[in-house]
Amino acid sequence: MKLNELFKIKNGLSSSSVDISEEKTDVFNIPYIRPSSNYYNLVAGFVNKDEINGKYVFPPETIFVSTDGQGSHSYAYVSPVAFVPNSNVCALIPKTKLDLIKKIFYAMVITKNRYRFSYGRKPKGIRFTSISIPSPKEIPKWIFNFNTDKISYNKPEEVAEYDLKSLKWKWFKYNKLFVIKKGKRLTKADMVTGKTPFIGSIDSNNGYREYIGQNQNHSGNTITINYNGSVGEAFYQPVPFYACDDVNVLYPRFELNKYIAFFIITLIRKEKYRYNYGRKWETNRMKESFIKLPTDKNGDPDFEFMENFIKSLPYSSAI
Repeated sequence: MKLNELFKIKNGLSSSSVDISEEKTDVFNIPYIRPSSNYYNLVAGFVNKDEINGKYVFPPETIFVSTDGQGSHSYAYVSPVAFVPNSNVCALIPKTKLDLIKKIFYAMVITKNRYRFSYGRKPKGIRFTSISIPSPKEIPKWIFNFNTDKISYNKPEEVAEYDLKSLKWKWFKYNKLFVIKKGKRLTKADMVTGKTPFIGSIDSNNGYREYIGQNQNHSGNTITINYNGSVGEAFYQPVPFYACDDVNVLYPRFELNKYIAFFIITLIRKEKYRYNYGRKWETNRMKESFIKLPTDKNGDPDFEFMENFIKSLPYSSAI
């Protein structure tokens, strides 16, 4: 179905039409939302609800989408608080009742459509409203395994602001941080049905392609990186799995947890532009590659900072 078949699209309010306070006060207490590619940079300031036309004030658990901004367009979020969007942000009001988990799913789906747009081809008008999305009946069943009752998240204005640029960063060679092992070829004809996660060189679903009956060939608490197919896509694997031969597996030489892994994975993905089908990120090349990480006072990777940074982000308790 089309986006506008499920949602009413409501435009935001121009900044020239409202007084904005940089700090939250008893009067200026409603977040004024701007386009952003990350959650903790969404709040442009705070506005006085009594001075705003009620049609621009949206309740908690409303989906909103950035419709402009180079590098920020098309990112969709579900707000935990009431808010006012600026003119480069639109709110999506469901035409049928949707619970929180479904709203989070649709925000993910909309964000996945970013590739359709660019700064010169903005997600506005029919170009945006006509994108295809699953109907509520087509939402994958695995989505409902996510328990929203256990979510504890920071509100946008409460997220700790880390000045990443002020940190000392240093290049580290991959093979100094990880033991890098290669996956193993397994043809479709040889696969049998079972319960072992099969990690392929895809760019979604944490790399899971299917479940097979072969034994695991790699341990959990590791990171997988595609060196063929969707080159440079990286995922954290919490449990043992079978990796195909287009995937490298990183075994940490340090104490890894899921929070540190998510920080490192984000940086790994930033490097994928360096590699492509003609220049694969194969095992030997990866061993000699470098990754830039924040450091502590001793010049070592600051894993404690990485963990705390990820924990500070919204919805981190659901990781």
